[in-house]
Amino acid sequence: MNPQIYAVLEPVHLLLERVNSDFVVRQIARAVGRQLREGTDAERLHHRLTARFSKVMLSEIRDPGRWLLGVALPRWGCGFQDCEAGVLWSTGKDCEVCAEIVQDKTAARRHAQRIEQGLCPEHGTRPGPGGHCVDCVLDDAIRNPASAPAPAQREPEGPPRGSCGDCGARIVVVGRALEDGLCKLCREEAAALAAASAPAAAPRQAGPVTAEQQTCSGRDGTVPCGRKPLPFRNVCGVHRVQELAGEVA
Repeated sequence: MNPQIYAVLEPVHLLLERVNSDFVVRQIARAVGRQLREGTDAERLHHRLTARFSKVMLSEIRDPGRWLLGVALPRWGCGFQDCEAGVLWSTGKDCEVCAEIVQDKTAARRHAQRIEQGLCPEHGTRPGPGGHCVDCVLDDAIRNPASAPAPAQREPEGPPRGSCGDCGARIVVVGRALEDGLCKLCREEAAALAAASAPAAAPRQAGPVTAEQQTCSGRDGTVPCGRKPLPFRNVCGVHRVQELAGEVA
């Protein structure tokens, strides 16, 4: 055997002596020589044999020749030649390619286990009542907000509701509100204005009317209100609504 090859095999000389077949010994020598010719350092091969032989018990190796050819000598790792069992020989750092391969295998194994258990392959959760994973639906809605169904607007129970066409207050659209779209106070104010603007049937004598009786006593900010008051009230419909709102509050 070539002295260089024999020196490389120094960590496993004990096993090499137990190989009874000269043919197997020549195969071992050829395997070492081939790796040396392909650029593998003798130190690297020496380290590989030392590391792998240290991880087994001598009693566990039943066929030394087969173990040397099939376990001790082959390079373990990815397609990157500098990778030595997941570690880069030149730098001593972990091989990123091998790390990704391990992660992919772990993910594939977990994916298969979840499918067997009837779980979501992505999140590992039980499907919802609709047969879909709630987390998957949420993730899809986040990625594609336009495709997410808009929540249905809940219609209030009871009679239809709307807004007064004059003051804008929320009203229940029933009765006369279906015809004029006004709240009660605005309807009364409109009726009073209509009655005041209608021509009188006959002239009548009336005493002097004060400004307080002709206009609302309320104020819009700092400006006196110019609207007519409601019948039997000293304020108009708008200020009456404000008074009622203050009483409720």
